Amino acid sequence: MGMITGYWVTQMVRTAVEFGLPERLLEQPMTAQALAEAEGLDVDATRRFLRACASQGLTTVDDDGRFAGTPLLGLLRKDNPQSLRGFAVALASPGHWKPWGHMPEAVRAGAPQTIPVLGAGIFEYYQQNPVENEAFTNAMRDLTAAVSAEVARLLDTSALDHAIDVGGAGGALLIALLEANQDLRGTVFDRPDVVPEVPRFASAAGVQDRTAAVGGDFFEEVPSADLYLLKYILHDWNDEQCIEILRNCRRSAPPSARIAIIELLVGPANEPGLAPLMDMNMLVMATGRERTLDEYRILLAKGGWGDVQVIRTETPFVILDAVAQPL
Repeated sequence: MGMITGYWVTQMVRTAVEFGLPERLLEQPMTAQALAEAEGLDVDATRRFLRACASQGLTTVDDDGRFAGTPLLGLLRKDNPQSLRGFAVALASPGHWKPWGHMPEAVRAGAPQTIPVLGAGIFEYYQQNPVENEAFTNAMRDLTAAVSAEVARLLDTSALDHAIDVGGAGGALLIALLEANQDLRGTVFDRPDVVPEVPRFASAAGVQDRTAAVGGDFFEEVPSADLYLLKYILHDWNDEQCIEILRNCRRSAPPSARIAIIELLVGPANEPGLAPLMDMNMLVMATGRERTLDEYRILLAKGGWGDVQVIRTETPFVILDAVAQPL
């Protein structure tokens, strides 16, 4: 029953964000009536909703009927460094929600359902829907926040001068590396509609003097760097597209360059974990997939990279650190 009704909880979490519960209830307990008045909601529906949130561990309620937020609800706050707020909104919004309703068709056809359902690929859809695009960008930032500190701790950049965050959105991963290495310079390379946000985040971290933002298409070319960072990029694309991205990085790379791929790894079929579930998301939403270590080694070799080292993090993600090889 928990599996079957899981989508109910997904929309409850999104609703909690939309009505400001993470901020309101963690600042002070509120009755259902007070929250309803503050947000313009139906009082009885609000009471029932808060009671359901309590059943999921998002809220608690005292004898006076005042609801308070829990640490779990705190993971949806904007100011939480480990926030999952962006994911809560993006995955429960129409851009993801509607295609997932057509999962049988995705399995039957072996093809994503974004174009049949949304009328466009997911990234084109986001360009046409700025509110959802912002939520997805925030989701990627949330995801990066969970792993960026680990990458900065584990990846040795001491001998490097310039790193480029390929498809780096707001630059959270690159900024973490710049904070860890005061001598490192960096560039965020992403779509032209995404990179204007980079200076704001770099300034907030105090690394604006060492950060550049360049708009472009990684299927055409990628700027040169000593280190190429690809965090959760390759899983969006099929094998041929991944090889093209990797080769574009290799073509602009000096002979001593390295590449760091941050991804989930699919393990044995009976091993529980996030990667097989995310692989279903890729089946429904995009042309990509989650991959095994052997599959990533093959892609990297065909893209001009070798000597792959696997660096485990304290998150579900790994770092695949590889060096430039002859094309």
